[in-house]
Amino acid sequence: MKAETFDYLLEWTSDLHTIIADRLEQAITAETDQRSRWLMEYVAGHERDIASKVDKFRAQAGEAESRTWLYEHIGEDLPPRAKWELSFVGKNFNEINEQLFKLHDQLIEVYTSMTGRAAIPAAAELMRNMLALEEGETRRLAEQCGRLQDL
Repeated sequence: MKAETFDYLLEWTSDLHTIIADRLEQAITAETDQRSRWLMEYVAGHERDIASKVDKFRAQAGEAESRTWLYEHIGEDLPPRAKWELSFVGKNFNEINEQLFKLHDQLIEVYTSMTGRAAIPAAAELMRNMLALEEGETRRLAEQCGRLQDL
């Protein structure tokens, strides 16, 4: 197990959202059906927006909470940064939705877990804020995906 800081967790989260956006954009081809194209374009923008918000949390975090060590795995099911093998190529609307919400649910689990494990109150507050961000953005994504599915 590799001990990392809460700042590393935020950086990792921002990177994950950016990679999701990149992979969605890379998966759009001439053969992509219109509904899936709309979904991937919308979600790519949404993921970049989340990454930007996470970066703002990182910038605003105090030194105490951002440099606090965490001694937990970030998550066995989430791929480590160097080996992200995330692809949406050739997937239909429902498969894309399923994969996206699985990733977001795992992020919510990570922040739920980290909220209870923070060693100092400031770090716990940072994790609660991140949890609220991830939950809120996942709800927003679900609403928009539901609207696209109705088309």
